[in-house]
Amino acid sequence: MSEQNQICAFINCNIIDGKFENELIKEGIIVVENSNGIGKIKCLGNKDEVSIPENCKIVDLKGKYVLPGLINAHAHLFGNGNPFITGEVKRTPDENLEFMKSSLGKYLLKQGMKKNAMAALHAGVTTFRSVGDPFYYDIEVRNEIKNSGEIGPDMLCAGPMICITGGHGYKFVSEASDSPWEGRKKVRARIYNGTDLIKIASTGGVTDSKRIGEAGRVQMTYDEIAAICDEAHRAGYLVASHCQSTRGLKEALRAGVDTIEHGASMDDEIIQLFKHNPKSLRGYSALIPTFAAAVYVSEISTEYTKLDNVQLTNGRIIRDKMTEGFKTAVKEGIRVGLGTDAAMPFVTHYGTWRELHLQVKYGGISNAQAISCATKSNSEILGIDSEVGTLEPGKFADFIVLQGNPLENLNYFENPSMVVKKGNIIKSTQDYIIPEVEKFIKDI
Repeated sequence: MSEQNQICAFINCNIIDGKFENELIKEGIIVVENSNGIGKIKCLGNKDEVSIPENCKIVDLKGKYVLPGLINAHAHLFGNGNPFITGEVKRTPDENLEFMKSSLGKYLLKQGMKKNAMAALHAGVTTFRSVGDPFYYDIEVRNEIKNSGEIGPDMLCAGPMICITGGHGYKFVSEASDSPWEGRKKVRARIYNGTDLIKIASTGGVTDSKRIGEAGRVQMTYDEIAAICDEAHRAGYLVASHCQSTRGLKEALRAGVDTIEHGASMDDEIIQLFKHNPKSLRGYSALIPTFAAAVYVSEISTEYTKLDNVQLTNGRIIRDKMTEGFKTAVKEGIRVGLGTDAAMPFVTHYGTWRELHLQVKYGGISNAQAISCATKSNSEILGIDSEVGTLEPGKFADFIVLQGNPLENLNYFENPSMVVKKGNIIKSTQDYIIPEVEKFIKDI
């Protein structure tokens, strides 16, 4: 639907509007008004409630199910999730850093990042957050897709993470900051370079841990986190914190972070800080769990993940504590979203739908709750709920068309019949599927 100023009616569908206030709309119609390639929902409802305008394009969905496009709140574009790299050139970390800065290295990395972004879109992820990529390349990819006229996903980009010297992601997806004022300077640089949010690593992580217990070890001090949050909030920016321990959560929340990425066990103070956080931008904080990364690291042999036994052990510890924290958050009414940590071993950009399965399996929630985490809740947490997250008049026409009802079976997400981005029908393709990865994760 590329014509300018066109009205299109998607008819004969079952609509899950994402608000979950009423039953699904049977024999539904969605009318989309497209202006200069940007389509917004004009109206939707049952066929007896919606009038189809004259001379509009008709798309018959033949009884399929329509729901809002998925939002992945935690992804990285630098990798596609495939640890099986053939013909890989062995480089030291410093050599690899220099190669990524070179013209050839930058070109190859950005081409891969663009492919990963489009893989997400074809799988029904119409919006995602890039929460740590090298050298602001995610910003460049976002802008190049937008300026090319190609239909791509909406991308909220953080640029490089901020960590301490030697901290999580150091010299790869993170830049070091070792004082409150240095942290403020890093925030200012990111805002200048066009980021949409600020991402920090306030604790250690799994994939670059060297000792058991290092994942989740507090790294940034309270004063460093507080300075970053204050500087970001002064400019109206949200701060996301990689955080994988109870102590880490408490210090980060006290300092004012807006989203905790991954998560850990919670005590009463942490629960209350999530709900009422006076130093956060909006007065509350939210949790973005990432089950896929922790589960795949924990359950797939290190022979294939390319991690070592220390990282395997740390991954299992983090998985269990994150699961405990997620269940507490759901029980206590804390705002919870959904992320995948795409780019980690076996975590693909096209496999976001599997995260819903894992939330149900490990977190004990319903299909509807998982879908809400990936749509309505994520849109609210990221501050984009006026545009996406639910199917309502005035919002962008971002939706997925599935063969069956995902409220009954989430497997229908695996192969969408159609993805619509801002009213534009995306041609379906399975070219992004990685067979070597699929055979390991299909039964997890």
